Amino acid sequence: MEVEKTEEIMTEDVLDLGAWLGRKQAFTLIAGRCSAATVVCLRKIREGKRYRALGLTWEEFCRQRAGVSRAWADKVIQQLETLGPAYFELSSVTRITPDQFRQIADAVSDEGLSYAGEAIEIIPENAPMLAQAIEILTSGAAGAEFVPAAPETPDRTLARAERSLRSALADLERLAAMPLDTGAQEKLSTTLAAARNTLDRISASAKV
Repeated sequence: MEVEKTEEIMTEDVLDLGAWLGRKQAFTLIAGRCSAATVVCLRKIREGKRYRALGLTWEEFCRQRAGVSRAWADKVIQQLETLGPAYFELSSVTRITPDQFRQIADAVSDEGLSYAGEAIEIIPENAPMLAQAIEILTSGAAGAEFVPAAPETPDRTLARAERSLRSALADLERLAAMPLDTGAQEKLSTTLAAARNTLDRISASAKV
């Protein structure tokens, strides 16, 4: 029984590693610019010692499979734990530093970066606006303090939800067109079923 349990764990580790390694090795794109989800996956691999399923040490996994040094991987995991996912959301579209983020952390929420009474959504299209707001908020200039965003309205919430939904659907369509192994196909099917159930529940609740 103990052997079978160990084999099941190793199989799960390999599937998880395969899913992570299929993320186009985001770390090798731009050093220091990666998504919170990618760092969360990396932390999960380190903490669960899942790299052992490939017969590698943590240092070897970082260098050979993630394309980064162990020191750099440990650093971004530490940043995730101390600064939170919001830092990586901002750093993926701007060149914000950890010190700058600490200065404006209170201005960052699920709606975006609060500046001049508005919430600037953290998306690539808003990169110039975000960079300018960060520069002003961290400059120490008079009047640079952030102003809380205006109250949320149904129109703003709907617009943001529509953009997010379109992005999610595009990702799912791209994923469905990829050659997936059995494990990935099952995860995709589960994700789609959960999404369908949630949308049905929302539709029934909203009576639309």
